[in-house]
Amino acid sequence: MHTQTLQLNSSDHHQITATVFAPDQASRCCLVISHGMAEHGNRYATLANWLTGQGITVITYHHRGHGPDSAHPGHYADDQGWQSVVNDLHRVISQAKTLCPGQPVALLGHSMGSFIAQSYAQQHGEQIDTLILSATNRIHHSQLRLSLWLVSLIKALRGKRHPSKAIAKLTFGKFNRPFQPARTHCDWLSRDSQQVDRYLADPDCGFHCSVGLWQDFIRGMLSINPRQWRTDLPVHLFAGTDDPVGEMGRGIRQHFQAIREAGVQRVTLRLFDGGRHEMLNETNADAVWQHLLQCLPGDSQVQNPAEHPQADFTGRVSGLFGR
Repeated sequence: MHTQTLQLNSSDHHQITATVFAPDQASRCCLVISHGMAEHGNRYATLANWLTGQGITVITYHHRGHGPDSAHPGHYADDQGWQSVVNDLHRVISQAKTLCPGQPVALLGHSMGSFIAQSYAQQHGEQIDTLILSATNRIHHSQLRLSLWLVSLIKALRGKRHPSKAIAKLTFGKFNRPFQPARTHCDWLSRDSQQVDRYLADPDCGFHCSVGLWQDFIRGMLSINPRQWRTDLPVHLFAGTDDPVGEMGRGIRQHFQAIREAGVQRVTLRLFDGGRHEMLNETNADAVWQHLLQCLPGDSQVQNPAEHPQADFTGRVSGLFGR
């Protein structure tokens, strides 16, 4: 395995820092990872190293306002922030196609990154061969519109670059309630205490995002419409049943159903019993990584649900925002 750091220029000349993890032998596909809010692409290095051992090239990168070199931490852009992050992803995927010519390209989006990935699939679905969504949620239009009104009010009072603790408290404050007594304020991320501690100790994680980013994010989510996606695009969703972002499984199940009802023909959902928000960093991460591998382009049961009628919903099920 070997790695390479790239500096890519987006359509507005914003510089994107990306890392390529490539196997020593020829790879069979390329996976691009779109990370979550208040984290960064480097957190996926361990997963990427493992995937290269399975013959997969992986590209991670930092969204605008994220990563160690961000000029404005927690802020996309002063104008057209959501479209800018989608354009950045388009630049990364274009690079993936250059590095891995003729190979299928899969896109994995986690939490906030899952919504960026969905916007990308809506605009450039022909550029990817598989869409994988980790810890996503339904598009709750009425709740999002109310949130947009509140965020717009705060923006008018404090400005678009203001890092809002109030919005963070309203959004993330409730996520730890199901896990009381909690060891930390981020116990909702994972049952693995070491992973939670690594997140808390990371200086490039857990920061407050700007009012402008929240406004862009909400507007971006409201623009997502699976009826505008490629109907033949394989879409795979996975999450934990105890992920508060996905409403403890309820929200992601509703989104899974909405995608199916939109006419997308190859949709799967896997819920991992007891898992929290970051399934890739959970106590059963080995099983989750194996599932992710099966979702990548190939001949697996998960990748080809049309050949396996029961594969459109797998896993155990019990019982708006997120990092």
